[in-house]
Formats: sequence, C-alpha cells, structure tokens
Amino acid sequence: MSHPDAAPGPIPNTKAIRRQLQAWASWDAHGLRRGSWLGLLDGLCVAGFAWGLSHMVSDLFHKNQSLIYLWPALTLTVVALAGRAIIGLYNQKLGMETARHIVSRIRLDIMEKALAGRVDSARHQARLNALFEDTESLEGYYARFRQADLSARVLPLIFIAVMAMVSPVSAGILLLTLLPFVALMAILGMTSADESKRQLDALSRLSNLFVDRIRALPLILSFDAGPRQVGIVGRAARDVAERTLRVLKIAFVTSAVLEFFSALSVALIAIYCGFYLLGQLPFPVPEVLTLAKAFFVLALAPEVYAPMRRLAAAYHDQQTAMAAAQRLMALEIRPDIAAQTVLKDAPEVTYEAVACTFPDDPDFRIGPVSFTARPGEVIAVRGPTGSGKTTLLRLLLGHGRYEGAIRVNGQPLTDLSRSIAWVSQNPPILAGSLADNLTLANRQADPNEVIEKFGLNTLVITRESALSAALDERGSGLSGGERRKIGLARAALKAAPLWVLDEPTADLDPAAEADLIARLPDLFKGRTVILSSHSPALCALADRVVEL
Repeated sequence: MSHPDAAPGPIPNTKAIRRQLQAWASWDAHGLRRGSWLGLLDGLCVAGFAWGLSHMVSDLFHKNQSLIYLWPALTLTVVALAGRAIIGLYNQKLGMETARHIVSRIRLDIMEKALAGRVDSARHQARLNALFEDTESLEGYYARFRQADLSARVLPLIFIAVMAMVSPVSAGILLLTLLPFVALMAILGMTSADESKRQLDALSRLSNLFVDRIRALPLILSFDAGPRQVGIVGRAARDVAERTLRVLKIAFVTSAVLEFFSALSVALIAIYCGFYLLGQLPFPVPEVLTLAKAFFVLALAPEVYAPMRRLAAAYHDQQTAMAAAQRLMALEIRPDIAAQTVLKDAPEVTYEAVACTFPDDPDFRIGPVSFTARPGEVIAVRGPTGSGKTTLLRLLLGHGRYEGAIRVNGQPLTDLSRSIAWVSQNPPILAGSLADNLTLANRQADPNEVIEKFGLNTLVITRESALSAALDERGSGLSGGERRKIGLARAALKAAPLWVLDEPTADLDPAAEADLIARLPDLFKGRTVILSSHSPALCALADRVVEL
C-alpha cells in the first residue's frame, strides 16, 4: 500500500488556468456581476451623451433654435456626463474591494491547506514564500481586466449597432477597421503572455534569492562571501529589469496599434461625413445623413475603441494573473481526506512493514519498521542521528510517502489532526503573547494549568508582563529547553488522546531533563504516546523500545 499523496500533476494549460481563475471569481460573483452591469450602464451614458451633444449642436447652429429649446438635449448631456463620473468612481472602488476580497480568500484557502498538511511545505517552500506576491498579482485581473474584457466584447458591438441605425456606412467603416485590429491584438496578446510569465518567474526567483541570502547572512559574512553573493543578487535583479522592459515594449506596441486603428476609423468617418454634408461625395450611398446624425456618429466613433483601449491597459493584468495562477496551481495540493471521527480514548496505532520513500532519491529508504502501540502504551523509537526517527513519526501527521500500512484502531490512517498532539524538535513560536503560544491548540484553555506542571514558573516570573509577555517568531530569547517545555505544555492543553513527541528532552540540562521526566508519567496517563529519543532515562518510561 502506498501513501495517498497526490502525485505531482502536469503543468496546467491555458484552459485549466482560466477555469481556476473563474473558480476563484465565484467567491465574490455578486461583486463582479455588479461591476459588469455598471460597465454596461456606463456605455449607455456614452450613447446618451453623444445623442444629447449632437442634437444640441444641430439645434443651435443648424436650426437656429433659442437656448430655451435646447434644455432637453443639454439636460441629457449633463446627466450623462455626471452619470459617467459617478459610475466610474463607484465602479473603481467596487472593483478594488471585490478583488481584495477574492485575493484574501485565495490566500486563506492555500494557507489553510498548508496548515492542514495538504501542501508539502518542504517541497514547496519557495512557492509558499512567494504566496503574497503571486496572489497580489491577481488583484488587477479581478479589479480591472474582467470588467474591461466584458465591456470590450459587448460595448463596441452595441455602439456599432446603434450607429448602423443612424448611418450604416459609418458602421461598416468601423467594422472594416476593427477586424485587422482584433487579429493584431491576438498576436500581441500571445507574445505578451509568454513574456509576462517569464517576468513573474524572474521576480519570484529574485524574491526567494534575496530572502535566502538574508537568512544566511551570518554564514555569508563568516566566509567573506559577500561580494560574490551581491553579484548573484545583482544579476537576478538585472534579469527582472530586462524582462520587465520586454513586457513594457509589447505594451507600447499594443497601445500604438490600438491608437492607429482608432485614429484611422475616426478619420475615415470624419472624411465621409464631411464630404457627404458638403455634397462632394464622389459615389452614391444608400442613406440620408443630417448634421445631427453626422455629429452623433462622430461623437460615438471614438467610444467604439475606448473599451478596447481600457482592455489593452488591463491586458497585462490578465497575463500576470495567468502566470501567477499557474504558479499557485503548481502547489501540490493533496486531495481532502475524510476526517476521522474524533478519538475519545487512547487509540491503538500499528505500523505494518512501513518504509519511507523519497521521490527525489528512489534508492534511499527508511525501514521497514513494524510495531504496535496498544491503547495507553508508551513506545520509544530509538536510533542514531539520521536513521529516520522524525520521518517515521511525521507519517502520522500525513507528511511524507511510505510503503506498507499504518492503522489506527485497525483502520487505515486518515486525518488525525483533531486527535493528535505533536511536539517537534523545534516547537514553532508564533508572534504573540506567551499565553497565546501556550493555548495555540485550545483557545479556551487556561495556561495557568500547565505553568507548574512543566516548570515554566521561572520563565513566567522573569518576563515583565508574565503570560502577556510578547514573543516574536524567533522566540524572543527563549532557550531550546524553554521552547520544548512550551511545546509540551501546548500539547497537554490540547487534551489529545494520541501524543507524538520528537526528542522532547533534547536541549535540556541534566537537572531540567530529570525534572521533566519525573512529570511525564502523570501526563502520559490515558494517552497513547509514541516518542523518539536518545535519552536512556526517557526511553526507560516506555513500555517498549523500537530500535532503528
């Protein structure tokens, strides 16, 4: 039997990426729909403005109407302008709020999967480090591109249809200039997609490289490797700059193509309308064009390309989002495992010929190992450093691949997160108070319950704010032994029936180790405990010792 981890999947194609972006969009579909309708309403205001302006000019200069007769057209023009301003402001705010909500949901979703063990943090550490950057790249897609895309698909056709009712020839001119423009934009879009992906990859490499070198700064300085590392980071930064310039070049070319066809279409329509009104058109046309109609067509013609101009401005957002989405989808997300019923009593845990395997080194294996921890027993796994003790214990958390079988109460291993307490060799410390760290697994627990049990009195007394003392993620001066005690106290407050302890007495001086070992038998009562240790005194507490 193999471990039920999902095998690394193929690189997602464009269709899969688009489906994923659409799936994420469903987290705030209401906000996106409102933005789309507002975009179409903005188009209605454009048509109203063109109609009002054309009739106002025609009535004023052609029909010699007095100002009092211009109020309907003037009112419509002012209302349309004010409406566009209000819609634009509100739509921009709505778009940003919707995008931030979706991006926040994506981050939380991925982090929840990572914390639940469904993302192999060791294999995907670089991608998880870039999680903020990649998700931030999605913001422009949901805030601007999706609405611009819909407007560019619908509004030009609506405007051309409206123009066709007034001047079919002008509508035909716009269609003739629109077709080659769409073809060129498609070619530029495909080129932009590749360059955007390369740029985001280069930016992510630079970010990971910088973080890695900052972490290793003491080591770099001790070996006098600073100049060489500066050169490496500098080359990565230059690569980002070069790829960014390539993306900008494509954006400038796209903008130039758009402006050329927009200017061309307006110029052709202006020439046609001018020659028609002057009676100098050298060929007959099947329409009657008045000043009001000609002015309406000329006022509306630039707006046919306006939605595509906004789409071109936001097109880079889409390419960046697709590159970011591909990276996020490349995180190996294991399928959801049906949560096991919460264990109420100490379980029986059985390892049956379990051998750990590693995809990057098929020839290396740990095991096979077989043992059974009966309910309430303490099992100690002992072996030299590097023999695989930690790897074998982490299998109970769903981390790693293995052959053989692990059973809990006779059933195949499933999700034990709600019933297991894990204490690693280096218990993590979260930024927050000492009390927050002690009650991490059980916020309703009273941290004072474990202060005496684990000998944390000195730690609490020496801190000025006692349990409210602030700790950062580095531990704020905690010794290795104090971190171990906090990890054990955290496990005790969870009240889980299964404990998995990895070297729980390491980093303790002999007196502190003896004091802690004396306290453990009472804590082990009513629990199944599997621990790893080199300590003979700790292994003496075990009912059985498994040698590796």
